[in-house]
Amino acid sequence: MVKTQIQIEEWQYDALKGRCARESRSMSDFIRESLSQALKHGRSTVALSELAGKYAPNSADDDLKSHDAGWVQSIR
Repeated sequence: MVKTQIQIEEWQYDALKGRCARESRSMSDFIRESLSQALKHGRSTVALSELAGKYAPNSADDDLKSHDAGWVQSIR
């Protein structure tokens, strides 16, 4: 086995800790099993050609917070 570290959201940690306690198993075991299932059943990447035409472009300011939109305008 290879030892590694990951960072997860606090809500993920809380949910993981609770589920593992209910199932009487370690978080490491749960994460290893979940990762194995995800890698067996799903693709981790998608070719760009598969995404072509599925999404409409937004203007640069549509999804920015106001302070970010101002910065974008200042560098144009």
